Amino acid sequence: MAKNGKDFYGPSAFGVIRHRNVLPLVILFFSAIVTFFLAACGGQASSPAGSTPASTVPAIPAITIKAMDFSFDQPKSLPAGLVDVTLFNNGKSEHQLQIVRINDGVSYDQFYTALKDSFQKNDLKVFSMVTFFGGANALKPGQSQEVILNLTQGNYVAVCVISGADNVPHFMKGMITQFTVSGAATTQVQPPKEDGTILLKDFSFVLPQSLPSGPVTLKVTNQGPQAHEMDIVKLTQGKTIEDLKKLLNSPSASQEGPPPSWIEDAGGMAGLQLGSSAWIKLNLQPGNYAALCFFPDPKTGQPHFMKGMIGSFKVQ
Repeated sequence: MAKNGKDFYGPSAFGVIRHRNVLPLVILFFSAIVTFFLAACGGQASSPAGSTPASTVPAIPAITIKAMDFSFDQPKSLPAGLVDVTLFNNGKSEHQLQIVRINDGVSYDQFYTALKDSFQKNDLKVFSMVTFFGGANALKPGQSQEVILNLTQGNYVAVCVISGADNVPHFMKGMITQFTVSGAATTQVQPPKEDGTILLKDFSFVLPQSLPSGPVTLKVTNQGPQAHEMDIVKLTQGKTIEDLKKLLNSPSASQEGPPPSWIEDAGGMAGLQLGSSAWIKLNLQPGNYAALCFFPDPKTGQPHFMKGMIGSFKVQ
């Protein structure tokens, strides 16, 4: 988790744990060295005379993005429809990848100004300027996270809103990149087969009680009505969700400084708009985990986890 940083939401209730400006809503793709490729449909075996060759299903286009300190290197354009995105954190700091579409009629300059205001003035008008399409949530250096997103045509931004010890969000250091999504989504590409589902609501998670260790694909759907994210942390040293809640409600939670050593970033799904879904591929080790939403309530400015959007699950 971010260290020494204040909570983006205004109240620094989670400042002791992360320097993430809770407006994770914020959209910004990490600069990344990116390898973009369209997966091939695959060869077709020859068929016996008189038989009809079996049709093949196109694979989901895939890209790899590498997050650096503090820049992005990524494709400038992507095809509309399902896209498999893998984020590698090659930096020395924690990073995330939030993808947002800039709404029609809004310029990039207007968006960027509003994004800065959300951190500097606690002005949340930026939420009305974008649509959240998910992404890979906070990762420690050396970690990776794979997500499958469903993108529509338009102008997008990738952003990292995590802050370091200086409390400056990474997008202000260059971790924000514009790109476009174009073309018509093909109906031949099929969504991945999920092993389970996760629901995001105002203000709670519907999570599996337990997950198996190793590769698992989960469909994440935001039932809103507000935009939500799922930030996953591992609770080590025998700690549980009750220890995390106690920490968040303690006076020390409002202080700046590194998080306790028993809290570790484990990825997750970045912000999604009401009614949208995305898929996350997890590969977690056994232990206790928590899911939190740091997005702010536009009415109160409180991060959603302070309104009850915090849950737990076990990996075994």
